[in-house]
Amino acid sequence: MSQILPFTEANSKRVASLFRRALRTAYDHSMKFEAYRNTTIAVRQQFEANKHISDPTELEIAIKKTEEKLAEWKHPDPYIPPSRPGGTKFERNIPVKGKVIEEDW
Repeated sequence: MSQILPFTEANSKRVASLFRRALRTAYDHSMKFEAYRNTTIAVRQQFEANKHISDPTELEIAIKKTEEKLAEWKHPDPYIPPSRPGGTKFERNIPVKGKVIEEDW
């Protein structure tokens, strides 16, 4: 894999994706909003502390460490919204596809 130079659009998307994954992981682990909010603040501080990195090798190391930490903290039973694929209400009461035939009464 080629190195991604810092401050490019590809790098911004990669870091944003890691940030979203970190927030989702924090959401999976917390049951109360206050605990989740405190965790999100800590995650944001960690990302802000590394935003000055401009060396490509140092950037790759930081991204690898973040990915390893996310893999380590991955929840075994993550939260899935009910109507999403894998959720408890997914495809429940699906409308019938095709033409509905009406009978005369």
